Amino acid sequence: MKKGFVIEQALLHHLQAINEIPEDIVIPPRLVVTAASGERLLERLASQEAPNRAMRELFGEDPEPAHSDPL
Repeated sequence: MKKGFVIEQALLHHLQAINEIPEDIVIPPRLVVTAASGERLLERLASQEAPNRAMRELFGEDPEPAHSDPL
């Protein structure tokens, strides 16, 4: 087989898969981080804040964490 044929077939399979997958599932292959967004990311990582509701739901955790304070 020639390289061009193999590459063409791989691209065709890839394009077919992209067409069959729902758009909200496709993740862009690149992530652009600006200097400002990178700084914000580093600040949030350093703060060690607890995950928000959306993150807990994303990872299949209880969206409302149990409170340790008895009422």
